[in-house]
Amino acid sequence: MFESRYKEAYDAIEPPRALVEDLIEQARAVKNAGGRKRKNRFVPKAAFAAAAAVVCLVTAVPVCAAHIPAFYRVVEYLSPALADQLVPIEKSSTSQGITMQMEAVHLEGNEAKVILSMRDADGSTQDLVHGEMDLFDSYRLSDYASDHVVGGCHFLTYDAAEDKAYFQVDLQSDKAYRADKLEFGVRAVLCDKFKDTRDVDLSEVVSSADTKQVMLSGSGGVVPMEMLPDALRSASNTADDPRPTAKVLEGIKATDCAADDFTVTAIAYMDGVLRVQMCMGDNSKSDRHVQLFLRDADKAERYSDRSVSWHEDVGDTRYQFYEFWFIEEIENLEAYSMYGIFHNSGNLIEGDWKVTFRLQ
Repeated sequence: MFESRYKEAYDAIEPPRALVEDLIEQARAVKNAGGRKRKNRFVPKAAFAAAAAVVCLVTAVPVCAAHIPAFYRVVEYLSPALADQLVPIEKSSTSQGITMQMEAVHLEGNEAKVILSMRDADGSTQDLVHGEMDLFDSYRLSDYASDHVVGGCHFLTYDAAEDKAYFQVDLQSDKAYRADKLEFGVRAVLCDKFKDTRDVDLSEVVSSADTKQVMLSGSGGVVPMEMLPDALRSASNTADDPRPTAKVLEGIKATDCAADDFTVTAIAYMDGVLRVQMCMGDNSKSDRHVQLFLRDADKAERYSDRSVSWHEDVGDTRYQFYEFWFIEEIENLEAYSMYGIFHNSGNLIEGDWKVTFRLQ
């Protein structure tokens, strides 16, 4: 009864025009005062402030604020100046013992920013939500008109008092989003994410090794592809299949790798490049990745200049491989050491979380 009355009440509410104009002016002031854009690991404050005027929020329902302090702590971090005026959408969906709640949405042309949370469902005794989680690239925002959507997601924080894990999802469609009706859905979440630090043994590094050509599934790093040494540059496979390829070390075969753990498959220092190859096992229902750091005799550390990834199938199991490239002339490799931060998650929850809403 309360829920239906609440929805009827806020569906009829529209924010005063003066308030909207005031929010826009605040956003401009924040943006102009910031000068050069600052990079932020999570969400740019100025960008979020500028979004406030069109964010999908139930404004003028301040009674909700007393019941959702965790949301306001997140918003306070993103945009302190507007925290008191932001109220969540209050749209939720429950599946597999977890409740997803939409917190806020901002649309600008064909780009969308979504803030959402996950918590244990009322009455659930499973305790699935208790720290860092991941949406496993299973999310989608649809306005029933866009045909193609790409995006990225990152974990914001976990609030133990509210038992909520917060995420930001950034999406881009092939055309401008329509605000009259939107649907956001998630199909899977990864729980029990953890990380540990392990040393990587460089004592068995070789100066020469066979290589093989693989079709890449990913590539990234601070050194652009066109600036890589010739031995590392990728090339298109064929005119009919333009997916990039690369020559990587011929290391331990996938059949000899652990499907549920990390395996160092090859290490070589060739042509002025230290190449470290690892198998992440089967990531079809998990998410394993590594941050590698090379440390010199003075304890100075550096991250890899570039990495490439690919898959190798063994029967029905798909193994994911990465090769990390440290591009540097090293005279005394024995004086160097290496360690990695190994990220793992082992509890995939497949469900059907879906909410439909309209923007004011």
